[in-house]
Parts: sequence; C-alpha cells; structure tokens
Amino acid sequence: MWQTISVSLVLSALVSTPASAWCSDGTKSPSNKPSVWHEGWLPRPAISRALAGVRPPEFFEMLSAVLRGSDMGPGQGWFHDSQSRYGWKWLAQRFDSNKDGTITREEFHGPSDLFERLDRDHDGKLTAADFNWTDRSAFARDARPSGFWFRMIDANSNGRISREEWDQFFAKAANGKDYLTPDDLREALPVSPPRRPSTPPKNDGPSPLTLVLGLFSGELGSMFEGPGLDRPAPDFTLKTQDGKRRIRFSELRGRKPTVLVFGSFT
Repeated sequence: MWQTISVSLVLSALVSTPASAWCSDGTKSPSNKPSVWHEGWLPRPAISRALAGVRPPEFFEMLSAVLRGSDMGPGQGWFHDSQSRYGWKWLAQRFDSNKDGTITREEFHGPSDLFERLDRDHDGKLTAADFNWTDRSAFARDARPSGFWFRMIDANSNGRISREEWDQFFAKAANGKDYLTPDDLREALPVSPPRRPSTPPKNDGPSPLTLVLGLFSGELGSMFEGPGLDRPAPDFTLKTQDGKRRIRFSELRGRKPTVLVFGSFT
C-alpha cells in the first residue's frame, strides 16, 4: 500500500514541476535542455492532462517544490497564505448592501477611524484588494521600497528609527553637506535592493534527497493535512509544565478559548 502511495506522491510532484523542455503541442523541444533532472524521460504532458483540475494535497505541493530546488519561500510548497473567517467575504456579506463588490462610507456602519484603517489604498471605499494580505498584492508591492529603506536606516534592527539613526542616515546621504538634493535622495533611497552577485552563493542547506527523505519520514511535516478553517482540531494530550498532570485538548473544547503555538524547527 505504501509503495503505491509513494509512487503516486512522486508522480504528482513531478508533473507539477516546470515543463520548459516541452512544446505547447506536447512534443519535446529540441532547443531547450531539461530544467530538472526528470524532464528528459517522464511523459509529463500526458500525466498533466490526466490530472488536470485535480488539486494536489499539500504534501504533493511540498514534494514538488523540493524536487524543483525551491528555497521554500512564501507561496511555495505548502506555505500558503493565511486564512481567516473575518476577511473581505465576511465583511461584504454584512455591509455591501447593493452587492457591487464595494463598501462605501455610507454602507459601512462601523467607526470612521476603522474604515480609514481598512481602506489601505485610501481610495475612499473598501474592496477585496484592501483585504489581500499576500506578498503578491498591490499594497505589498508598493510597500517593498519603504520597507527596504526602513531596514536600511534602522541600524540596530529594533523596529524603530531613532533620531540618532536618522541623523546618521542624513550625514551619509549628504556626503559632507548640510543639505540634501534630489540626487542625494535618489542615491540614498533606491527603489529596489542591490542586485545579487552574478555568482550564486554556495548552498549549505540539505540536499533535495535529504529533504525528500525527511518528508516521507515525517521529520519535515506530515503527509496528512491539518484541519481547514472552521474545522475542529484533532485531539491530543500534553503534560503540564511541571510534569505532574496531563491535559487533553478535547477537555477544553467549549469551555474557554485555546491558543496553540507551534515553534519553528529551525
């Protein structure tokens, strides 16, 4: 049984990797070299058509990312965007009275300062874009330069720019002058981070094989997805900090709010 599951996992992960070596008609391109090790022999187009429209489980997505050599950043593998029941859909059901996909100030019955905070693009209305918190949102893209500047000036990385740090930035940008020019600001505040070196840094992380073995052994996560939004969490038992008794999670259900905090394995 597990052999069948393992083969299915690998096939599903392989077909979700880039197909740069294939043409749009399903034939192999003679001008492109395979971008990953398996593209030279796997009948990817046929398998992809057979699995079209099927959402792969998160384990498949992570295995696919490992085989592609992903750096496991946001949106890669099973690192999806967070979910909340109190998002745009929840708000629109309560305040978008004419169902036009927009909540105006007149439709919003909450405090005016809350409307201002929710209206992230400051266009005077609430839309789904104001509640897109992913790194791919327009708000996140527009905020990248300011975030880069802040981290550059915040010398001690404490999340605040002090007067001393600001004066140090001014002195460096002014380059001996007691004023700043537009050219000084353009040099001191670039709109994008510096280019990476042409020679990629040495990767000291684990090899793809080590990561794959870790996935199948459960060291890097479980093959089985956790509960979705609004679904009950699985039951478990833990010792108290003093080790004198054990608490069962189901005993707390319905009695008091419970927060589960999972630490990073790095």
